[in-house]
Amino acid sequence: MSDRTAPRWLGELQAHFGAVLRSPLDRSTGTLRATPAEYDPDALGAVLDGPRARAAERLAVYNRQYWFRLFGALQTAFPLTARLLGHWRFNDYAGRFLLAHPPRSWDIDHAPEGFETFLAGALGDDVARDALVEAARIDAAWRALFRAPATPPFQPTAADAARLLDARLVPSPACAFVLERWPLLELKSALASARGEAPVPLPAPLPQARWWALVRETAGIRHLPLEAREGELLALLRRRTVRAALAALEAAVPEPERAALPGQAQRWLAKSVERGFWTGLATEPPSDEDQGSTQV
Repeated sequence: MSDRTAPRWLGELQAHFGAVLRSPLDRSTGTLRATPAEYDPDALGAVLDGPRARAAERLAVYNRQYWFRLFGALQTAFPLTARLLGHWRFNDYAGRFLLAHPPRSWDIDHAPEGFETFLAGALGDDVARDALVEAARIDAAWRALFRAPATPPFQPTAADAARLLDARLVPSPACAFVLERWPLLELKSALASARGEAPVPLPAPLPQARWWALVRETAGIRHLPLEAREGELLALLRRRTVRAALAALEAAVPEPERAALPGQAQRWLAKSVERGFWTGLATEPPSDEDQGSTQV
């Protein structure tokens, strides 16, 4: 394989061409349109080699296709969020996100990374902000589960028992814990077979928040209901040692619950290992990835 670098003119041409393609589409008419008259003159001049009007119109085709592919990638990655917002409004947030964080990889599937964090800040005082943020985090967790590598589950040995309390359980990348305040997982399942671009109504909040474990299996992603304290413990375990997580949970529960807590915690821990929620034990602090996926 040759180690020759690309000529300078090619890099400059690619940069100018990319600048034209990233030109935002106009939304003022209710239809996404390319506006060649608004292209950066320097970038346009560097790319064109023929009559400017006709060439600019040709570039407009690529400009639209570029954005439509990116919008499609984000809609696919965040389907629940897109339906709650409606595609028109979702594309507005997606466009702002992509202008602030332009794709850096040849793989378009990386383009949506970080959108849920951007959306949480961009929604501002939206009346449905908390529900939309929760939906985006669920979509992001779902996407991460599908992309996660296959990892053998934790199979404890006798030696592990001696160091369990002061070690940290390493979370499986194929599992996520979700604290749900709206029935969004149910809505996500219902919308999977329903096409459309118009916004769907946000369901009423749940009477009480509920915990779920999302687990990727061969047939898809399975929803496993968790008891309230069980979900709290599992979320704590993703970023703390077993001893520290148990202490934090004990401090958080009312006094009447504490007597039964040791037996319940032992049962929850055993069940989590049986279900493959962990991949092993570690003594080092959790990685940024582990901390970021503590709960949705």
